[in-house]
Amino acid sequence: MNKSKIFNLQGIKMPELTHQRIQELKQTPKGKLITATSMDAFPGLLKTMEASLHEQLAKYEGMKLTGQNGSARKLLLMEMLDDHLYWEFAYHMMFIKWREQQISKAS
Repeated sequence: MNKSKIFNLQGIKMPELTHQRIQELKQTPKGKLITATSMDAFPGLLKTMEASLHEQLAKYEGMKLTGQNGSARKLLLMEMLDDHLYWEFAYHMMFIKWREQQISKAS
């Protein structure tokens, strides 16, 4: 997975998807929804999440260019960082489910 494909903001440190963070995300409503997603639905879910991130990024860049309110930009940035972490989490969960399918097929 290539983070820069989706998100590349200079000077912004991207949150890392650590084991601890994965466990925390699994407990959130959005994380539970992602965890409950079937393997067949992941491509559509990820495409939707990616499109949303692109829209947010375009909105953020537009706000930055027009010099709009710094606090509104900051809120949008925090939302984007959170959504990006869930996007990575969804990729992680898709891999886990794929691996589980492969193991069950091999047995």
